[in-house]
Amino acid sequence: ACMLCHRTEADQDICGPKLEKFGLCAHVFCLYFATLLPRQDNERLGLMGFLPRDINLAVRRSAQQ
Repeated sequence: ACMLCHRTEADQDICGPKLEKFGLCAHVFCLYFATLLPRQDNERLGLMGFLPRDINLAVRRSAQQ
């Protein structure tokens, strides 16, 4: 399931493709639209430029709201 939207099955036109790497799983659009989730210039880092530590921080912040 996506760590950000928690959906296991989602329409790719709405959420984008699901990426899995470094024990993380997230839809492309969920990454782009997550609040306060910075993206690196190098797309090879993390998931399309989103670093694992930043993704985990965004997940923890959203769980607190």
